[in-house]
Amino acid sequence: MKSPILFAVLAFAIPLSSLHGSDDSVVEVRDVVVEFAGKIDVPARQSGPVAELKARQNQWVTQGQTIAKLDDTALVIRRRAASLRYDSARLVLQDRVEIQYAETALAEAQAELDDGQAASDRVSGAVARNQLRRMKLATERAELELARAEKQWRQAEIDMQLRAADLAMIDHELQQLECTSPIDGIVLDVYRELGEWIHAGDPLVTIADAGVLHLHALVDADQLDPARCVGLSVTVHWSNESRKPHVSSSASTAQGTGSLRGQVISVDPTRLPGNRFRLHAEVENRRHIAGTVDAQKPGMVGDGWQLSPGMEVMMKIHCSDAEIAWRKNRSVSGSLR
Repeated sequence: MKSPILFAVLAFAIPLSSLHGSDDSVVEVRDVVVEFAGKIDVPARQSGPVAELKARQNQWVTQGQTIAKLDDTALVIRRRAASLRYDSARLVLQDRVEIQYAETALAEAQAELDDGQAASDRVSGAVARNQLRRMKLATERAELELARAEKQWRQAEIDMQLRAADLAMIDHELQQLECTSPIDGIVLDVYRELGEWIHAGDPLVTIADAGVLHLHALVDADQLDPARCVGLSVTVHWSNESRKPHVSSSASTAQGTGSLRGQVISVDPTRLPGNRFRLHAEVENRRHIAGTVDAQKPGMVGDGWQLSPGMEVMMKIHCSDAEIAWRKNRSVSGSLR
């Protein structure tokens, strides 16, 4: 049986810790690595020499922006020829003279047959049988001529559609010669120079998504339960001393320290030596605004990103109520032992 003195000591243990400035709702981690959330190799979709190169290393590009373009001389010539063939097929399709002529001939033959048949019905023998037979054959021939003209018109329609498909295919090939950025990001590497040959599938540039960063941290399992980490809010803090040298001293002074908020997205299942585990969080990065004019275009111009891969940061993990209760129970259990 526990003595009353022991319970009194335990009752004052937790309040005394709070008086010394500890915060059960926050876990601070300093073993943090900052990396880009994603890097994409943009490949060439066709083979050929690089005719235009609009991307440079460390350049900010937007989604859909043209990065490079391969030589399109041969395809432009093919497209011109295909366009002329399409125009010719369209003119043939628009010409309905043959159908109109066949329809007129059929109407004329049918009228003669109707008049001859009516005359023969009124007066027997007024029109010879062989003449009526020739009228019927002329009508049938006119019907066949109309059917043939309509068939030729349908063939012309199909031919025009085939020419349009050829033209669309060439346009698609021309689009394949353009390399566009699939995301908003920063060009990390450019693997070809102007005029160099590139094969289909070879990477042309590498683009990193600087707007979203991943943080990989080593956390003590005695401070945070790995099973309750996913979804917790995090705050990343850094000082200007850890910023890269491309930021001017005036900007550093103005900015002071920085911070970003994010969320824990996953936890590695493997425990590491020292009863630690690896935690992964995601934060949305922001750009520095250099001036009032640049502030009118947020995210497009500025004095660099607030947080960059490789910077030294400190991450605070904001615990949930269940996590705080778990830590308190763990602390009490340790004290009882």
